[in-house]
Amino acid sequence: MPSPARTAAAAALLLALGVVSAAAGAADEPHAHAGIAAPTAHGASAPVVNTRRKKRALKTLARNKRHNKKAAGPMHEEDVEFWTRLLQGGSLPGGPTPRPTRRPPQPPSGSTPEPSPFAGDFPTYSPSEGGGGATPAPIGSCGLTSAERRSQIVDILSVVSDPDLFEQPGSPQQKALDWLVDEDSSRLCPDDDNLVQRYTLAAFYYSTGGDAWKECSAPAVWDGKGIAEANEACTLTTVNATTIFPNDVRGTNAWLTPGSECRWGGVSCYPANTANALKVNVVEFENNGLDGTLPVEMEQLDKMRFFALERGALKGPIPSSYGNLRSLLLLDFDFNALTGDLPEALWDLTSLRQLDLNDNRFEGELSGDIGKLRQLRFFQIDNNRMTGAIPAQLGDIPNFSLIGLSGNDFVGAMPSAVCDLRPSPLQTLVVDCSIECDVPSCCTSCVP
Repeated sequence: MPSPARTAAAAALLLALGVVSAAAGAADEPHAHAGIAAPTAHGASAPVVNTRRKKRALKTLARNKRHNKKAAGPMHEEDVEFWTRLLQGGSLPGGPTPRPTRRPPQPPSGSTPEPSPFAGDFPTYSPSEGGGGATPAPIGSCGLTSAERRSQIVDILSVVSDPDLFEQPGSPQQKALDWLVDEDSSRLCPDDDNLVQRYTLAAFYYSTGGDAWKECSAPAVWDGKGIAEANEACTLTTVNATTIFPNDVRGTNAWLTPGSECRWGGVSCYPANTANALKVNVVEFENNGLDGTLPVEMEQLDKMRFFALERGALKGPIPSSYGNLRSLLLLDFDFNALTGDLPEALWDLTSLRQLDLNDNRFEGELSGDIGKLRQLRFFQIDNNRMTGAIPAQLGDIPNFSLIGLSGNDFVGAMPSAVCDLRPSPLQTLVVDCSIECDVPSCCTSCVP
C-alpha cells in the first residue's frame, strides 16, 4: 500500500516539478541531464588487466560512445499523470502473472544457435560457424574465428567487469559472457555499439535471479516454440515510465530472447531518431521476485533516467559506481533488503528528482552532502537503521515537496533550515516522535 505521505505530497510535487502551473501561472521548469563517467574499479583494488588489452578495449569503448555526447531532452507534458500515479502508488493495468520459467542447462560452447524467427524490428546477425574436434574454427560473420571473437569480446568487457569473474563458475558475469558469446542469436561482433549494453543487462538478469523471476524469465526451451511461449507469458512493461516517456522503444518480450534488448519486459530505450538512439532509458520492476545483489555493471547504462526496483529481495549495498549514473531522475529501491551505508557517490546524482529508499536495512549517518541534490523533490529513507543527526543541508534543497525520515534512529532536533521550507514548498515532513520538531508548524506528523 502507498504511504500516506505519498498521497499527501502528490499535488505539491507536481507543482515543484514544474509540470503544473503555480497560482500565478509559472512556466515549466527545464530539465538538464549530464553524462556519466567511465567505468570504476570493483572492490578495494582495481583488477589487474593486461595493459595492451585494456588500451585496446578503452579505445573501442570510446569510439562506440562518441556519438552519444548529447544529454537527454526535456520531459513530456504527460509528467502530470505519471507523477500522480507514481506518488499515489498507482500503476497502469497489467496482465496476468504466469508461473516462473526456468532456464535449462545451456548448449555447449562452440555450438551453433538455432536461427530465430523472432527478430522483431531490429536486425540480427548471422550465426558464425562453430568449430569441432581438431578442425580449426572457420571464419564467422565478424571476420574472426570463434576463439578470436571471444578473446576480443573479453578484452572489451574486462574494463566493465572484474575479468577474474569471467573465470569464476556460476558468477553472473561468467553466465552473462557465455550467453553473449555462445548462445545469443544476435552474434554481436566485438566492435558492435550495443555490445556493452546487452552484456550489462544480461549481467543484471543473472545477478538478480532472473531465472526465478515471477515474469519475463528467459525461455525454458530454446527453440521457436519455447521462445514464443516465453514472450507470450511476459506481460511486464515500464508501467510508470510509459506515460512520461511515451515514445520510448519498449516491449514485453522475455529476457535474453532474440531481437533488441529494448523489447525485454521492464526495459525501455530512447527512440531511434534521437541522439541517444536505442540506449536504455528505463529499467523498472515492482514485485517481480528480484533476488540477489545489484551488479556494478549497471553504471554502463549511462543515459538511464529511471531506475526502479521495488518490492523485491535484493541484498547487499548500493554499488558506489552508481554515482556515475548522472542522468538519473528517479532512483527507487524501496521495500528490499539492501544493507550498508549509503555511498557518498550517491550525492553526485545531481539531476535526481526522486530518491526512494524506504523499507530496507541501510545504516550509518545521512551525509550533509545530500544538500548537493538541488533538484530533489521527493526523499524517503523511512524504516531503515539510520543514525546520527538530521543534516541541516536538507534545507539547502529549495523545492522539496516530501521528506520521510521516520522509523530510524536519528537523534536531536529538526534543523531550522528544514523547518523554513514549511509549509511551502515542503508539504510533508514525517519523523519519529523522538525528534524535537513542532507539529504541525514544522513537522506534519511524527511516528511514535
